[in-house]
Amino acid sequence: MKKYLLLTAIALLAFGCLQKKVYVHDPLKNELLAYTQKFEDTNDKFLVVGTYLNPIHQDIITQNNEENFILSIYPKDTKIDFTSFKINDDNNGTKISVLSDDDPLLKLTTFKMPWGMYLKISAPQKQSDTLKLSFERLDETSHHLQVSLSFQKIAKSLYWNSKSPNK
Repeated sequence: MKKYLLLTAIALLAFGCLQKKVYVHDPLKNELLAYTQKFEDTNDKFLVVGTYLNPIHQDIITQNNEENFILSIYPKDTKIDFTSFKINDDNNGTKISVLSDDDPLLKLTTFKMPWGMYLKISAPQKQSDTLKLSFERLDETSHHLQVSLSFQKIAKSLYWNSKSPNK
């Protein structure tokens, strides 16, 4: 019986001393979720997660007053019509670049899909409260899928006020 108790005590001590994983709270990544949208087509197993970077990371990524987005697209081999990208139905000045899996820009996003493709979209600044990013996914058949994501330039959650305006 003593051996059993001694063995149990040693096992508990060993498990108690194992290194615990430390989670670091990053408030910027949490705030960025307000600027992240998803498009999903479950029939074709197609997923797009887009993040509007300007409100949170404008000091890092904004150049020449551009609107900047990161798109994660699954599956990785999806064929995209790069000429179809539009911001608020305008494709003038829109630039698209494919990012590598280890691109430092991806550290700014909240959602990562290592099995997906990443794109950076830049467009001239738009004078609008909302930004609609749209593009087409190509298919081997004549079936083209129109993808549309809508972003608030200022997240709705930031407009919330606990006090009544009349008081």
